[in-house]
Amino acid sequence: MVGEHIAAARIARGLSIDDVATATKLRSLIIEAIEAGDYSVSGGEAYLIGHLRMIAEVVGLDGDDLIDEYRGR
Repeated sequence: MVGEHIAAARIARGLSIDDVATATKLRSLIIEAIEAGDYSVSGGEAYLIGHLRMIAEVVGLDGDDLIDEYRGR
């Protein structure tokens, strides 16, 4: 699951949700929701894709791979 991969990568880097929020300029609520698998707070798929790319960069994941996983590829 995308959210689980993000959370695991974040924790492995020793980052808190607030650290990721600061780095991405996203609200902590959005990051928490994405990690929980709730994409509804992102404001639509185009925004979600952007959020996933930003979060991936901060936690050390490949953004394209993460988006492919989200899309089920």
